[in-house]
Amino acid sequence: MVKKRKSLGPGFSEEVVKVTVKTGHFKRSEFSHWTDVLLPNFRPDEQQTAEKPVWRLIFFSAVCLVSFFIIFLRLFHLQIVRGSENRSLADGNRVQVKVVHAPRGVIYDRNGKILAANSPAFRLNEQKTNGGKVRLVTREEALEWEVKKDPRFLDLEVDNVRNYPLGAAFAHVLGFLGEISKEQLKDDKFKGYRQGDQIGQMGVEAQYQGTLRGVDGGEIIEVDSLGRKVRTLRFKPSIPGQNVYLSIDASLQERLFALMQEALQKSGSCCGGAVALDPGSGKILALVSFPSFDPNLFTQNPDDSIISEIFSSETAPILNRIIGGTYPPGSTFKIVSSLAALASGKVTENTTFQDNGVLFLGPYKFSNWYFNQYGKVEGSVNLLKALQRSNDIYFYEIARLIGEKALVEWSKKLYLGKKLTIDLPGEDQGLVPDNEWKEKTFGLPWYPGDTLHMAIGQGFVLTTPLQILGITSYIAADGVLYKPQLLLSGKPKVLVSNLFPKEKIDLVKKGLKLVPKAGGTAWPFFTFPVETAGKTGTAEYGDPKNRTHAWYTSFAPANDPKIALTILIEGGGEGSSVAAPIAKELYRYYFSPDKSKLVQDVYTVATESAKSLGE
Repeated sequence: MVKKRKSLGPGFSEEVVKVTVKTGHFKRSEFSHWTDVLLPNFRPDEQQTAEKPVWRLIFFSAVCLVSFFIIFLRLFHLQIVRGSENRSLADGNRVQVKVVHAPRGVIYDRNGKILAANSPAFRLNEQKTNGGKVRLVTREEALEWEVKKDPRFLDLEVDNVRNYPLGAAFAHVLGFLGEISKEQLKDDKFKGYRQGDQIGQMGVEAQYQGTLRGVDGGEIIEVDSLGRKVRTLRFKPSIPGQNVYLSIDASLQERLFALMQEALQKSGSCCGGAVALDPGSGKILALVSFPSFDPNLFTQNPDDSIISEIFSSETAPILNRIIGGTYPPGSTFKIVSSLAALASGKVTENTTFQDNGVLFLGPYKFSNWYFNQYGKVEGSVNLLKALQRSNDIYFYEIARLIGEKALVEWSKKLYLGKKLTIDLPGEDQGLVPDNEWKEKTFGLPWYPGDTLHMAIGQGFVLTTPLQILGITSYIAADGVLYKPQLLLSGKPKVLVSNLFPKEKIDLVKKGLKLVPKAGGTAWPFFTFPVETAGKTGTAEYGDPKNRTHAWYTSFAPANDPKIALTILIEGGGEGSSVAAPIAKELYRYYFSPDKSKLVQDVYTVATESAKSLGE
């Protein structure tokens, strides 16, 4: 009998799943056939795997939400919180600002001859390659970079290179340009200047820095990703500096420079100076100092060792000896002694002293130069003869008569021991010694012998060549001392006037007129066609070889002075034989109607001298 098949019932499928999944008594492979027949689409494993992606989806959704929220916060911070800053940074990559440096004012002489000018150039700030150093690049070098597509070309700023066409002859007048230092940038005087700016470091360039500088302009450009210029967004032109006209006569300056160069070579001296001015206004006509240097080396030469050599040289070529060198004035100081003696009322034109060759002051002996050299005496000497012959005995006698205080007082009234305030930096005030100074310096009192030495320009007194020119021009201008000036447009400024009665000044002038005449000490002028007046000086300075400074200070024409001139040759010998000939030749040029021929002649001489020195 066949048994009746039992119905499996509606819950069979769930039971099968329970057995298969929970107990693991059956494998899917064993039931796959009949479960597919009895229970279509029955997939217990897939049911379990279908539950797992739900949690994964939730997890990844959460991660995405958090990520997007973080991105949102970052974008909010960049665009809203720091939006303006980032915009500036973006513009900085797209937009560049370049300074257009103002051309410096041109410097001219009184006749319109160019003394300092500019050449087109560029400025490169080597921030990464050379420690931030700024250097000037010539136009030719910049064009070469552009052709070669050198990346440095993109960083160039428009600028200028200073050039000095007359070179060393004008070094101590014009000075030179140099990059502003960190110390100068801290000075309020240079407020608004930037690193790399070129400023005057000496001479007229420094004195009139504010006038010559100008106002920088600028250019805003758009660049591509390679830094190449796409277009100009804005351009502001620079304002050139003002031009400056000096009272210097360039041809006279060059002539004096060549004459000094020749004289120094002949005398075996390394150093000296010469300065000329118009005694009726104080305007400087020429000013040279030796040794000199080429100011172009500071602006056009990349070799710093050459510049270092200029500053470290034993002969100090950087020193302007006319205003910064101090020397015993020798017999040129007798102009001051004469005025002081006349002002005291104890000496007149007729006052005489006997020259016996030697004057004794206690156990000390003071002799006259004429007696020392030739063993001769000059007998009775008055003021005129004393100036003409530069007689030491006479001035020893008046020193004993008027004393130290009178010499000191009138020296200072004539601007010795103080600055004449010429419009050049670096002026020295010199020294007018007195008892207080000597006690403070040496711990010793002032002796009567010190007064005698001072009366003839020896001892402790020190002057600059400019100060000696000052007392010379005071006599030439009949008792008026003008402030020495290089700026042509500057109004004459009186420093001293109404100190002495005119007749006393005329008496000293009369004595100075005798110096370049027969019997005087300035023998090179004995046959000179133009009447001049002057004073020779031979100053001892304690040299081991007994060398002396050679001075000659003078003015011409004697009765209507147009030029006053002072010459100094350091260790050159006697003023009459070394310094006076220079003055003579300069006057010959100054008063000659055919200056061009004389200039050519002196250039020939100077060229030959330079060749012989191997320069």
